[in-house]
Amino acid sequence: MANTDKFSVDYFKEALRVHIEKSKDVLNPTQAANSYYRSVVSTIIHDNLNKNFELVRRIRNLDEAYNEIKAEYQK
Repeated sequence: MANTDKFSVDYFKEALRVHIEKSKDVLNPTQAANSYYRSVVSTIIHDNLNKNFELVRRIRNLDEAYNEIKAEYQK
């Protein structure tokens, strides 16, 4: 069962798929995934999180989701 908690790997995978689908008329899947990834990382870095662990967890989950989705589109 998918983990739908905000900022989980499954959450980011679904968000990446949605972004890729919405951008398909102007970007290829890799470009759309890269765009989403950069945007989210920038947002996370500039978020005033008090806990470094939470920041690292979000980035780690985003990175895992990005790599899994990228692999799906490269098949």
